[in-house]
Amino acid sequence: MTLDPKDGVYISGTAFAIQRHVDEDSKAVQWRLLQINKLARCYELVCCHSDPWLLAIELTSYHVNRVKGKGIKSLDVYRQTVDVISRRCETAINALRPETLGGALNV
Repeated sequence: MTLDPKDGVYISGTAFAIQRHVDEDSKAVQWRLLQINKLARCYELVCCHSDPWLLAIELTSYHVNRVKGKGIKSLDVYRQTVDVISRRCETAINALRPETLGGALNV
C-alpha cells in the first residue's frame, strides 16, 4: 500500500491528503485519508471509506479538532473553517474521480 499524496490530493491548510485507490482484483474503489507525520516525515493512514463524502466529513472533523483553540475561537470562525475545508475536499474528490475529470489524474 502506497501512502503517498502523489497518488492523491493534499488539502491545503491542513495536515491531510485524500487518496483514491482502485483494487486491481475486485475493481472496488477505496478512498483513503492520509495525515502527515512530521517526526517520521511520512504520511499515515487515518481511515478508509468507499464513499468519498464520508471521508470529507471525517477530514473536516479531524482538521477542526487539530486546530481548535489555535484559531477557532468563535462559532463564526468554526463555520467558516468547515465551509473552506469542505469545499477543498469537494474539489479534491472531483479531481480524483474519473466521472468528473475523465480520469486524467488516475492514469
